[in-house]
Amino acid sequence: MDLYIHIWTNLEYFELLNKSKLLSQWKKDRDISSFFMWNFPWELAENISPQYEVNFMSIREIKKKLWNNIFDKISWIYYGSDNCEYLCTTKSELEKAIEYFREFNKNFPPHIVRTFTLVTPYVWDKMLSRLEEWLEFLNNLKIKNPIEIVVNDFWVLNLINKKYKNLSICIGRLLHKQLKTPLIDTFWYEAHPAWELIKNKSEQEKLNLRAEIVKWQMKFYNSAEVGLDLYKWFLDKFWVKNVAIDYMQNREELFKNISNKQFWIDLYYPWALIFTWRLCDTSAIENELRGYYATDDICPRTCNRYDITYKVKTVWYKMIQRWNAWYRSELNLDFLDESFIENKKNRLIFSPFISV
Repeated sequence: MDLYIHIWTNLEYFELLNKSKLLSQWKKDRDISSFFMWNFPWELAENISPQYEVNFMSIREIKKKLWNNIFDKISWIYYGSDNCEYLCTTKSELEKAIEYFREFNKNFPPHIVRTFTLVTPYVWDKMLSRLEEWLEFLNNLKIKNPIEIVVNDFWVLNLINKKYKNLSICIGRLLHKQLKTPLIDTFWYEAHPAWELIKNKSEQEKLNLRAEIVKWQMKFYNSAEVGLDLYKWFLDKFWVKNVAIDYMQNREELFKNISNKQFWIDLYYPWALIFTWRLCDTSAIENELRGYYATDDICPRTCNRYDITYKVKTVWYKMIQRWNAWYRSELNLDFLDESFIENKKNRLIFSPFISV
């Protein structure tokens, strides 16, 4: 498994990667932490965001689970937003990102030939023509490896497959379904056997039935669509080889179930997407009238200035809202199967911050 960096639509990320010594000089966690603290001041609101704590811990966890010098070899660059069409790059920004990508390859010669990957969200009518303009530009771009497009919209998937043959397709984490309810990670939450099964039963027998329910629920949560034969047929139809999934703790069997030679997994870490929707209430922070509105016309991009943290006393993870999506932190990589790590085609997609 190689390390990939997901840079969102802030071009400053590319500038910092090109100018810094993060890949070749800095070794200590404290130095890497200082890098983020000094160079990402816009991630600070009234208080320090919990993103700092999570990302510092995740850097240490990656080095512990994989290898200590893993940050010396960044194999791939992912660029773009997978949740909101109003956070998508413009064509001029995309052209600039390609320039930065080439500069990055020059400054830090790769151990393999790097590929540029554009991440796209689900899109609506107004964004379709804009997206086609990007795809046309990338499809005609002269570059060593075929450019990849992460798709989170079935229309985009069909469009690329029919019209833009030079682009390689990856299925994004919004199209690849995976159950991520926070309830399952508290264990022994309200799992109630049917009344017909527990009437005239002792308390111990009821507890045993409850444990059996949780066992089967955990089996259910240790599955994903890529393990289904029908879904594999669907991926083959569109010539897809890479499928994205969020890293989740307490899912040991999940990574064994989806680890195969037919498809390769893009594993997002350390922030797992809980859900996203078209109604974006982040703007209500500054204007109450804009709460729960569909971003169809104008977006003030309030999410550039805030992140919203939810404090849940009964759970161990951090929960954050950025723009129209909710995320939860996932740190402990011990649940990752060794065979999954040893597969060189699998990718660890490290996103340093939930950025906009």
